[in-house]
Amino acid sequence: MTMIDDSARVEIRRGLRVAALFFIGLLGGASMMPLDAGVYARGAVIVSGKRQAVQNRDGGIVTALRAVEGQKVARGQVLLEIASADLHALERGMTAELMMLFAQRERLLAERDRRAVMAEPVEFRALPAADRVLAEDALRGQRLLLAARLRTAQTEKAVWMRRAHANAEQIGGFGEQIAANRRQRALLDDELTGMRVIAAKGFASINRIRALERTQAALDGEHGALGAQILQTRDAIGEAELSAAGVDRRQIEEVEGSLRDLLVRMNELQPKLLAAREQLARSMVRAPVAGTIVGPTIYTIGGVVSPGQTLMEIVPDRRALVIEVQVSPDDADDMRPGQTTQVRFTGFHDRAMPALDARIDTVSADSFTEERTGNRFFRAEASLLPESYRTLVALKGPGALTPGMPAEILVPLRKRSALDYLIGPLKESLWRGGREA
Repeated sequence: MTMIDDSARVEIRRGLRVAALFFIGLLGGASMMPLDAGVYARGAVIVSGKRQAVQNRDGGIVTALRAVEGQKVARGQVLLEIASADLHALERGMTAELMMLFAQRERLLAERDRRAVMAEPVEFRALPAADRVLAEDALRGQRLLLAARLRTAQTEKAVWMRRAHANAEQIGGFGEQIAANRRQRALLDDELTGMRVIAAKGFASINRIRALERTQAALDGEHGALGAQILQTRDAIGEAELSAAGVDRRQIEEVEGSLRDLLVRMNELQPKLLAAREQLARSMVRAPVAGTIVGPTIYTIGGVVSPGQTLMEIVPDRRALVIEVQVSPDDADDMRPGQTTQVRFTGFHDRAMPALDARIDTVSADSFTEERTGNRFFRAEASLLPESYRTLVALKGPGALTPGMPAEILVPLRKRSALDYLIGPLKESLWRGGREA
């Protein structure tokens, strides 16, 4: 029995030594075996800048469809039209009013400066054809009005000046009458003196003397009346000259008031017209970029477009292809723009296809929520390095990479061994346990 026990003990010791050597070798191998930490994420190839959504801010009724699924369009090309008849009429009315205000402003300035020729507004120099017709009509009417108003002012001033001239001639006539009265008075004075001498001798009646004296008094009265008429006529001349000068003054005051009101109206109208034109331009929905139409949502004329509704999308032309991936929130802090990553395109189904080097371009500043699953994620974009892209083209051809192709990326973070990977959870548990209250 003793020999059997000794033999068993020897076998046990050998087994323990083998197990110890196995675990020592395993731990040693695990400590030396590289198993680097990294961030793994899945995604797909997309066009850099993504699809461009085509929307209309105002909405309305579709009157024309000019683009279909898969059609190539140029930047600024009309894709569809939205009803705008009322808006067009409003824009034309405001444009006609603004053209009239511009022309009226130049007419008022010409009146103020006493110019017979009215300048063309500077705003008329680069007008489209439709607006030019309205501008010419407004300019023609204001030029006719300017000529008529100048003629009216000149006629009114001429009337007042003729009245002043006629009054001046009346004053001349009054002067001649006064001179004649003076001569008559002198003759009458001589006659009256002679009659008084004769009457003193008894050869003339006193009635004759009294008649001459009455004539003398009448001449004196007429002389005074003529002097008063001269003063009144001079006042009339002054009033006529003042009225003639007042024609220009009143016209200038009227022009200044009209200019103030006109500028106020122009300042009110121009922003409204600009807003109407912008809205009218938006009724012609245009392509924001050159590319291919995808996902149209409007198929019939007469359909109603809601404000802000996505009408279709455009895949831009000549844009670089990048890899967009969804990164777990736990790994997002470890990703930075500029990091090197490895990319595998799983859509090729080719085991010989190597992992390609790429660079992280962007990482979203905030997380997103997947509508279907409710999972949160960060969005990151990576682009192939030039040498990796050349490798891909050499293996698969220049058109092998297409939008929508699935892809996986792995971003190396730090060096670690297999042993670190195995005991990492244990170390984290001990770290947390040592800090529990």
